[in-house]
Amino acid sequence: MNYRKYYTWQYPETPEDVAPLLTELKESLVIVGVIGRSKCAQANKMCAFDMEPDVPKPPSDGQIQCYYKPGTNTLLLHFQTTHDEAVMTKLLLQQTSLQFDSFYEQMRCRFVRSMLLALHICHILVYVETSPTFDTSLVTIFQLLKIVWEQQVQEFLPQLLGDDLLGERGRLCAPRMLFLFENYPADEEQTREAISAYEFRTEDCIYELLRQHNIITNNPNSSLLALPNNKQFVFFNAYEQLRPDHLLCAIEQLQQTMLKPDAKEEEEDLEILALAPFEGFVKSYGDFYEAKESEEQLYREQHTIWQFLQRHVQDALDGCFDRGSFKQLSPFTAQCVLMNYENWHKESTSLHQLLLQNAQVEGYSSSNVSYQCYLISLEKCLNYERKFWSQLSELGLKKGISCYKHAAPAIYGNSMHQQLLADAKLVLEDEGRGPYTEAALLKLSEVCAKFWQDGRQQCEQLSLRGNPCTQPKELPHEKHCSGVVHISSCNCGRTQGRREDPFTLRQANYEYYEYMASMCNLCVKVKKFQFPIFAPSSSEYRAAAFEAAFPSLLQSKGRDEPAATAEEQLQSELNSQQVEEDERQQQQQLEAEEEEKPQHSLNNGCSQPLSATYGSDLNMSIAGFGDSLREGEVEDSTEISSQMCSSLGTQSSTHSSQSNSSGSELVLQLKHDTVIDECCESQAESTEPPAQLNELASTTEYLPGLVHISSGCELLPLFPSWSLACVGPSSIYSHNTGLQEHFQSGFLSGANFLLPWDVHVRLVQPHKQPQQSQQHSTQQQQQLNHKKSQRYRKQGDRVALKIFVGFEYECSRGHRFMMCSPDRVLRGGADIERDTCIKVVNNNMPLYFPCPCRGQSTFLAQLMRIHVVTPKAPVNIILDPKVLVGKYTFTLGCNILPRLSQSAYWILRLPNVYQGDDMLIAPPQKLETDEIMTGGCLLAGMFGIAETTADAADGNEAGQLSGLTFTRL
Repeated sequence: MNYRKYYTWQYPETPEDVAPLLTELKESLVIVGVIGRSKCAQANKMCAFDMEPDVPKPPSDGQIQCYYKPGTNTLLLHFQTTHDEAVMTKLLLQQTSLQFDSFYEQMRCRFVRSMLLALHICHILVYVETSPTFDTSLVTIFQLLKIVWEQQVQEFLPQLLGDDLLGERGRLCAPRMLFLFENYPADEEQTREAISAYEFRTEDCIYELLRQHNIITNNPNSSLLALPNNKQFVFFNAYEQLRPDHLLCAIEQLQQTMLKPDAKEEEEDLEILALAPFEGFVKSYGDFYEAKESEEQLYREQHTIWQFLQRHVQDALDGCFDRGSFKQLSPFTAQCVLMNYENWHKESTSLHQLLLQNAQVEGYSSSNVSYQCYLISLEKCLNYERKFWSQLSELGLKKGISCYKHAAPAIYGNSMHQQLLADAKLVLEDEGRGPYTEAALLKLSEVCAKFWQDGRQQCEQLSLRGNPCTQPKELPHEKHCSGVVHISSCNCGRTQGRREDPFTLRQANYEYYEYMASMCNLCVKVKKFQFPIFAPSSSEYRAAAFEAAFPSLLQSKGRDEPAATAEEQLQSELNSQQVEEDERQQQQQLEAEEEEKPQHSLNNGCSQPLSATYGSDLNMSIAGFGDSLREGEVEDSTEISSQMCSSLGTQSSTHSSQSNSSGSELVLQLKHDTVIDECCESQAESTEPPAQLNELASTTEYLPGLVHISSGCELLPLFPSWSLACVGPSSIYSHNTGLQEHFQSGFLSGANFLLPWDVHVRLVQPHKQPQQSQQHSTQQQQQLNHKKSQRYRKQGDRVALKIFVGFEYECSRGHRFMMCSPDRVLRGGADIERDTCIKVVNNNMPLYFPCPCRGQSTFLAQLMRIHVVTPKAPVNIILDPKVLVGKYTFTLGCNILPRLSQSAYWILRLPNVYQGDDMLIAPPQKLETDEIMTGGCLLAGMFGIAETTADAADGNEAGQLSGLTFTRL
């Protein structure tokens, strides 16, 4: 026997010097298991027994240390489990990726295996608790132990052991459970009565919990544990300090050294007493105090864990262990097996192999089905939290699916699906908790997506306005339908109808207006301008591929130069500053030469671009056009594109007058009839007739979008997106009443007036023979005398023209209104002033503007029509609109621009949807007041004026004679 008066070794080995001592005990050996919690680094729970291992070893889960004190019948087994902090920390550091739930379940499963072994090889179990209160989670451990013991262990253990040494249940007895609390509450008195009362209260609490959860029963054979009837089973370590503070021990030793046996103080003692922290620090309390403390001292000596344990060991040796294990009398006979050390070691080794070692071997298999289930599914059986979370997630999943299906319509799109799925996830999250929630959410998404795609999925093909198609995706449908209906007017504006949301450019810009033309009485009667369209030469034609074809189109003949970039334009402007003065001088010389030349000489230039006045001598800025109003087109578009970022009040690029005249009116040079005839004949000989101009366009590839300034004349669209029609004579409009409802329906009150535009023109007659001149003057005077009412005043060679212009906007609800400025809606006749029209003619007009109609949301109105009432004068108004949207500048696509006949009411209908070569330009969702031009604009300077031709006088309002000069208004 060593100096510590006890032996210690690691199970299952047995030292040679200890084996004879244990053998001598024969059938009087009582096995006591010590299990529970510890906080020391060695995971030692034997401190209360004043024991510790000889050679400290690193703690390990499942390791068992044996302790034996000679002269006793008690063999102590110290179990190291995952409840020890040192073991838990070691396993925690071995984890590469930590998930709390799975790690906690694994630690609990390991503890249950160790506890099962202790319940089968021990007579008494001492559970060590480091805190002064009972841990109620231990009740859950006991419940899990009972489930495993009853459902699995009792089935395979008797079959695998194969003998009757341990009885039918495979264990020594229903082990008596004792509880050791290493710490006593600091707020409780450390007297005998207080300690005993606190221990009794704790016993009652533990008994009620174990009894309530059926951990202990009246039947000792079916009870997992046993509690003594008349014996104390709770022990609090109230006096002995198991892990003392070394600093406090040193102070106590100093106090004992300074204590003297007699109370006489000498001079030497005074020096020692000066070191005391307070007076009387080393004085004795006297004999009376020591006598008073004798009873408490005796209780302290007897109140030890060893004495507490030996009382229960003696019950097992006396044979009354089974009779006193239950607080209520039971008719059943309890079983308690006391065996010698050899037999116990043999049986415990077999149980250790079955319950612990085989479970730690990966891939271990057994022919016993119950035992194989224990090895594989023990962790799953113990993880009740996982089952609980799983059931909650399943319940939430069912409610989420029910919520989704109950709210789902017959056909719905992706946005509705996402909204319903979000609502279903909220329902699931209200019910589901724990680690299975994420998997349940994925399952919910999968089930709901399958339910949606099973004949309920919406087509969702987006319309040109961004609305999805509401038709079923699985069922074939010839035509998409979004269910959104707009109110829109026909080409002439007389009839309004309901139009479905368009899905193709043809539906938006052509088919609807053709359908409305068949319903409108006026559309079938009006004279229309025929826009050039694609004419295929074979049935195999296709849309142009701009990625490959567009660069070659840029280099083709008869094509204008592409628009220069901003850097190139800036560099060009810098280079042109040096020669600007020279060009002006050359231009003045050319204009002087033109004035000196005979009036009948033919040239490709424009008539003099002078200024027009508005009923006064104020000038209106104008600019000259080329032969087909396309000269300088790219330069103008680049210049106006830069103005998109400017403010609304900034006017479009004003064209400086280069006239040599006084500049008080617009000068228009007239040509003799014979000169016009010669011009037409020479043009017929030198160039192709107008009917053959489209022969230059491709007959195999068409333009997929609208015509713009960069598309050239080689590609034409399949259908016209613009409409220009003469809806009647100029007399149908009265400026006093405005546009009447029977003629133009849907206008808002006060916004149904056209704006008057006064233009002064000076007609320059060509040089003629005196006789011809006299005859011509006589014929002209006779024509003028026959016209009683005319919209112009003539004073000699000066003509004052009155033109009426209106820029009409229309919203999706069918509301129409005119604008009196780029940022103001016309509010009635009071808004029409002398210079009102100049604000809309000489400024960029926004393509979209907020509609003044009242509603829950603000609707955007789009510029859809331009109304023009031409004057009764020997001139024609010419239209050349340019709409800048994004990076494109869209035009009519005509080589020869339309000429509006005199004394007529013309309406130009703009495209409803704009599409470039490779992209659809959607309208903005919302417009701010200071960014009104961001959605696009109609560029200023779209009106021109030219001399009335013979064809136009004969009634051809949309004459297309080329070579005739005209001037931009």
